[in-house]
Amino acid sequence: MDETPGNQSSTAAPSPVRVIVIEDDQRLREYAIGALVGASEIAVVGEAATLAEGLELVDLQPDMVLLDLGLPDGSGIAVIEAVRARVPLCRILVFTVFEDRASVLGTLKAGADGYILKDTTAEMVLGHVRAVMAGETPISARAAGHLLTLVRDDPPPASPEQAKSVPHLSPRERELLEYLARGLARKEVARLMELSPYTVAEYMQGIYRKLQVRSRGGGGI
Repeated sequence: MDETPGNQSSTAAPSPVRVIVIEDDQRLREYAIGALVGASEIAVVGEAATLAEGLELVDLQPDMVLLDLGLPDGSGIAVIEAVRARVPLCRILVFTVFEDRASVLGTLKAGADGYILKDTTAEMVLGHVRAVMAGETPISARAAGHLLTLVRDDPPPASPEQAKSVPHLSPRERELLEYLARGLARKEVARLMELSPYTVAEYMQGIYRKLQVRSRGGGGI
């Protein structure tokens, strides 16, 4: 029997990932957008230079936000909070110059899916965006170091109730953070720890849970 259009099987191409870019520095905003526009699976659907403009873009229901923290009219953390409230499945990759402990921990606990620095090459920006959309959580070496110091610096609990809130990492989880804090790539970490990349991802998810960092990812760090 001849096939007709009605009974032919067809596979529609997946819709591109809809990304908004929020960055006050025009040169860096154009740099970030330029890193993404050449990828066929990504569509940059909006850009903003201020917190107010960025909050309006959340109404576009993006799949992902590439976000600067230091906006002229407020902190990018307000965008993270708005996205988490209004577009829960949207992923957020922070792209910033801030490396201090408060910024790193506050941002990740607010619900960011990754934390990279602005000295990242265009090729790496695209790679990090793809990693986040694949369920991973890219993190700079300095950010990993801050997570490690959080565990090291916490005072011993004064009561059983406080003990429940103090993160206790296993030796392997600490080892993983130490490698990441040294700037090693995840594949290299997996090789040194003699683990599969999947197991490394499982360890990192466990670390995030213990540190009470929100994560909606199903399979990556």
